[in-house]
Amino acid sequence: MKKNSERSAAMRFTMKLSILLTPFIALLVVYFLNDPFMVLRHYNRYDNSPVMLNEGYIGWQMYMNNRDSIAFDSFIMGNSCTMAYQCHEWEKYLDGGRAVRLFGNAESIAAISKKLQALERNGAEIKNLLLILDKESLGKDQLLSSHNHVLPPAISGISNFSFHEKFCQAFFFPNFLFPYLDYKIFHQYRPYMQGVINPYGAIRDAVTNDAINPREGMIRDEGEAYWENHKKEFVKARDCNYRNGEYREGERFLWETQTELLKEIDQICRKHNTSVKIIISPDYNQISINPADVEILKDIFGYENVFDFSGINEYTNDIHNYYEKGHYRPILGARLLQKVYANHN
Repeated sequence: MKKNSERSAAMRFTMKLSILLTPFIALLVVYFLNDPFMVLRHYNRYDNSPVMLNEGYIGWQMYMNNRDSIAFDSFIMGNSCTMAYQCHEWEKYLDGGRAVRLFGNAESIAAISKKLQALERNGAEIKNLLLILDKESLGKDQLLSSHNHVLPPAISGISNFSFHEKFCQAFFFPNFLFPYLDYKIFHQYRPYMQGVINPYGAIRDAVTNDAINPREGMIRDEGEAYWENHKKEFVKARDCNYRNGEYREGERFLWETQTELLKEIDQICRKHNTSVKIIISPDYNQISINPADVEILKDIFGYENVFDFSGINEYTNDIHNYYEKGHYRPILGARLLQKVYANHN
């Protein structure tokens, strides 16, 4: 009698546990079948996902997909401001070089160093390097570890399990899962999905990883009204960093650890006889990067290779050069390249 009672209790527990686990198992099946982050399987193209992807991972996969058919030897690296630099525009100054963009959102100089090391291990020719930096990227001396930023094992050296664990965990977080399932079921974009769902279609070139920014279409359609319609993205209440027409200098970001990482980058470039150009982005807030940081960059990479466009200048004065306060447009990127390569023959 006692054994029957114990068996019955065990069965009830198993049934309750099964009921509790069923939703989790169902979602796990959805994750493995749909591969929302495009990390579980190999794809020939990564330019058509409805989900906002890990740009560091995607850029590397696109490079690996195409490197055998296209002799990439020139690399655009840095944070999301690399969107202002189109490969075909840069190639005008490269004497036949073929370029690809290998960036990461909120990229750190640690990540840039790791990517160059990975290129070297893969036998890549590193003929030209265009680094797009700002004070935030200079200050980051560690690899970022969230699913949006983690680098693939081939670059970072972490295990495959640790890499995939981050994406699987991220899938189950409500701030991703709810908008993802909502969009998957109803195929309708809602404002709360921002940062999770990409409603614009292709936002990157399938070969070079150049940005295809939907805001260019908005500017074309809205004209001058664009900047009026989006003025809240340029001015935020109680923003102590907002431009006020006076010279302001940012704090120092380059200390011993950051400087050592920059020297690692320089050593790889010297080994490959790489032509390096560093652009310090034109910050819409017009805060000048700290002169001590600029001096360190010039000491390491050469005075003729570092170009500081931060602060108050003709580029940051014109709001038409910007999509919003954090990102500037390819029309400005083309002008800056022209300035950088002014002595190009």
